[in-house]
Amino acid sequence: MDGKRDVWQTVMVIKEALDHLDHTCAATMTEAQTLAAMNAMRRLADRIGAEAAIWTDRAAKTCAAEKAAGTPLSDYLATAEARNPKEALGVIHQASRITTDPQVRDAALAGTVSPTKAAAIGAVLRDLPRHEMTPAQRQAAAAELLNTAETSTTRQITGSADHVLERVAPDLAPSAADKAARLERQRRQAVKNRALHFSEETDGQVRFWGQLPTLEAAQLKAAVQAAVEHGRRDESDHIKALQQQRRSGTLADTEYFTARKQLAEQEARTTAQRQSDALLDLTRAAGETAGHNGGATRTGEAARLVVTLDYTSLLNLATTAAQSGTRPDDTAMTPDQLNRLTGTLETGQQIPASTLRRICCDVDILPAILGADSAVLDVGRTRRLITPQIRAALRLRDKTCVFPGCAIPAAVCDAHHITPWWAGGPTSLDNLATLCRHHHGVVEPDRFNPAADQWTITLDEHKRPKLTPPRRLARHLATAQDQAPAQGQTPEHRENSAHGSGVDFRGKAVVPPGTESSPAGMGHRDDDPPEQTPLIA
Repeated sequence: MDGKRDVWQTVMVIKEALDHLDHTCAATMTEAQTLAAMNAMRRLADRIGAEAAIWTDRAAKTCAAEKAAGTPLSDYLATAEARNPKEALGVIHQASRITTDPQVRDAALAGTVSPTKAAAIGAVLRDLPRHEMTPAQRQAAAAELLNTAETSTTRQITGSADHVLERVAPDLAPSAADKAARLERQRRQAVKNRALHFSEETDGQVRFWGQLPTLEAAQLKAAVQAAVEHGRRDESDHIKALQQQRRSGTLADTEYFTARKQLAEQEARTTAQRQSDALLDLTRAAGETAGHNGGATRTGEAARLVVTLDYTSLLNLATTAAQSGTRPDDTAMTPDQLNRLTGTLETGQQIPASTLRRICCDVDILPAILGADSAVLDVGRTRRLITPQIRAALRLRDKTCVFPGCAIPAAVCDAHHITPWWAGGPTSLDNLATLCRHHHGVVEPDRFNPAADQWTITLDEHKRPKLTPPRRLARHLATAQDQAPAQGQTPEHRENSAHGSGVDFRGKAVVPPGTESSPAGMGHRDDDPPEQTPLIA
């Protein structure tokens, strides 16, 4: 083999070397040597990362996960490596960009450019008019980007397409009209890519992030900033009014200082806090406007919170407990008892009694009465509620797409018939599960091959969805080991051996058929890597 090793031999050598690395040598190293060691290890990590990208891209292009494990590659990575679902999809896309050009791929493998920069270069090369460029120009463009990568940030590389064209193909460089047209294209793409995401944290907070086209983002920023300034003016006007009342004698000094103390917290807010408050003010104003217009949204359903209460809490709140702090028999409740009157949003987050009492006055409440094992007994209906009760009950039960690792909210998911409608399955809560569009396609039974080896759904003893992976995936990961095949033994030999059918270098097993999988967070696979000619055989 001319001194070369196959992938299994290479993995074995690297693992053995790392296993025998003596970290105690760090105690005798100088600071310069420590930095040198750090740089060497980081370059090595980049090279291994590039190799992983090459094999990931090959797995994507050959549909290896679908064929070997009956699961899309993004879901396979999320399951096998316990990855964030969006991170898993990003790994696939980055691998595809790294392999866009042979020069870029080889530079990443040699460690002369990091995988992150190689992916950025690949993205730029894809955006160039490659079909109008000669092979020499395409090679020159890749070389130009690689030459500048050492001194350029990833962001600078991403925005260097025009510069590259001016250097290697000036006749194809965009004119002023071309740049204007590109801005229009970018605008259309930005509109397509608009997004807003929410993530419920475990400490009483919700993190949210997203992206907007430049114009709409500017409008939002302007609205928030205007609300911030409006709040500042209100504070200033309030202080001036207090000072005037104090001078005129209508407000005593003690009353004045008490009022100023109450304002101190508002005045001490940071800019970030003011912007947060301004956004909430805008949201409340929009909600009030919707209420004056009948409360209907574009979907025909009023924006609402679904709050789940146990029956005793609902009974207390239905009387005067929330307002007066007394039980139905007029006996006083202790502060601790009042604090235990909590509700649960349909996202699963609990809200304290003080917040619940406040939102009861401000938002549309859809009560859901729960019995033993949190089984839905009844779903209330508000005046404007037009969504069928079974949909509301399904959302309340599942909360998100029930596929393992998927956190797409139930409100934007499909209702999947566990026993298909075409097979006689009823449309009832006991035969429905919530699935996002992507995973609905993964789970949907094959009408023409009902025995197909694929993901299936059943209900557990508590009438909650339980997913079972394909037998192929269970075999592939349940027997995963943390070592490569023995030297000279091919993956096919190992797959046909008596000890298993697959290799997972993290040694992580998945839930076998018949074992419950609980829903967690996994997202859509919105797009796939573009078709390319495989760069490794």
